[in-house]
Amino acid sequence: MKLFVILAVLALVGFALWQKWRRLPPQTKQLLGAIFGMAGAYRQAKKQGAGSSAGQSRKTVASGLMLPCAQCGLHVLEQDGVRASGEFYCCAEHAR
Repeated sequence: MKLFVILAVLALVGFALWQKWRRLPPQTKQLLGAIFGMAGAYRQAKKQGAGSSAGQSRKTVASGLMLPCAQCGLHVLEQDGVRASGEFYCCAEHAR
């Protein structure tokens, strides 16, 4: 019974907010959208800035070229692989 009462109250509050939103002029809706959009962009930038040292190391590692191994087909960063006889391999063992 308690759950039913909570759901009914939430439904009434949601309906009231929806009715209020419908009556707002379009300029107000655009302004609110811009405010929430800027808040989201700020939050995302802050989130990315907090892990900047880890994020930068990942970016430098991931910026290399991925090449497939000639033997097994596994894609490996170019700087981590081995070149032998004009072919690219994921490890020295496959290059033999």
